[in-house]
Amino acid sequence: MKIVADDKIPFLKGVLEPYADVIYLPGKDITRDIVKDADALLTRTRTKCTGEFLRGTSLKFIGTATIGFDHIDTRFCSR
Repeated sequence: MKIVADDKIPFLKGVLEPYADVIYLPGKDITRDIVKDADALLTRTRTKCTGEFLRGTSLKFIGTATIGFDHIDTRFCSR
């Protein structure tokens, strides 16, 4: 399992590594090419998960460490 995670999410580093390969990056550096073969994305508002960003990826889960989720195209995700 491959997880791409925003490196500014507090207390995350070291938690998931026993279960998955985790790549930590600044939110502004997380691109479609980086997540195209990832199973999960753990993000904050800096990563805009638009339909264009998500299309053609293998993501099965998007988790956000924010109050809202307006940076995630939920219509695209529900399809």
